[in-house]
Amino acid sequence: MNAVDEVRQVLGGLDPACTAPPCDDSHRGQVLARILSEDRRAGTARRSVSRRRFVLAAVGAVVVAVAGGGVAVELYRQPEPAYAATPVMLTYGPPPTAEPASTRLRRLAAVAAQQPMPPRPAGTVEHLESTNWFLNSSISGGRTVSAVVPQQWRSWRTDDNAGRMIQKDLPPIFRSDADRRQWKKWGARAESSEEVHDYAAGEFYSGFRGAVPTDAAALRGWLRAGGSAPQAPVQYLEDAAQLAGVRLLNPAQRAAVLTLLADLPGITVTGTVTDRAGRTGEAFSITTDAHGLPAQYTVIVDPRSGALLGYEEVLTTTAGKLNVTIPAVITYRSYLIAEYAAAPR
Repeated sequence: MNAVDEVRQVLGGLDPACTAPPCDDSHRGQVLARILSEDRRAGTARRSVSRRRFVLAAVGAVVVAVAGGGVAVELYRQPEPAYAATPVMLTYGPPPTAEPASTRLRRLAAVAAQQPMPPRPAGTVEHLESTNWFLNSSISGGRTVSAVVPQQWRSWRTDDNAGRMIQKDLPPIFRSDADRRQWKKWGARAESSEEVHDYAAGEFYSGFRGAVPTDAAALRGWLRAGGSAPQAPVQYLEDAAQLAGVRLLNPAQRAAVLTLLADLPGITVTGTVTDRAGRTGEAFSITTDAHGLPAQYTVIVDPRSGALLGYEEVLTTTAGKLNVTIPAVITYRSYLIAEYAAAPR
């Protein structure tokens, strides 16, 4: 496996799963504060690799761009390895039942299907929000500088696939003033920034056009329409997570997603968990080396509604040349709002 393959494995599936109860600005601030306080408690014992925008690592030179997250990773050869701190691991408890994943996911699909349709006042559009955490690491000459980068995503999508997406990076959090100074010296951003993208009809998200199917078999084909067949079942899990991050799913569509997941070979029950926004969920995972490095891909489901609360990737047994300590969380996201709302002016 070459350096490009390793980077692709790390960056694969970056886009989120999303549907969660609405919340206000105060609650979103509380979620960010909770996430950051958990990561500070991790200290220097954890290790990681960057998932966002700016990385220097001890492998061959390559630049990779990932749709949806606007991720660019720059890798330059250095003589000595270096390490960075990883996000805090989630703690998984015993599952609520002894049922296998396929059976449990079908029960949750039935729960999803029984939920009421979300209200849609006249003139409203699909509105989604998420609060995310990314670890940026800059590695040069054997020295590692890491920063926690909190991020907020907001999007509004019309029925004709037009809309707006706003990505706000909050100020990075550093372990020391010395790290902050070195980070800035290397040219990385150390202040808040916001990007606003407006899309004309048909352009908002070209990967998922038209009505989302409410049948699992139809959804499987629809997710891969116009593309090659997936090489591994985990790609359907990634597709489902990506879909829920950009489209507001009604109860029947959520049920179809969960039924599709239930049919995937290799999916297992990970257990109950309190997610990074403080919500209780049930986690289901696929562990595979389909993208190069062995990793666990996990979705967290709200047992009361069948909504996807989050998506996480963890390197499990080896990091290859990526210089992180195993297990290493690659990325995580918390999805807070999926509702109909007025489009921004």
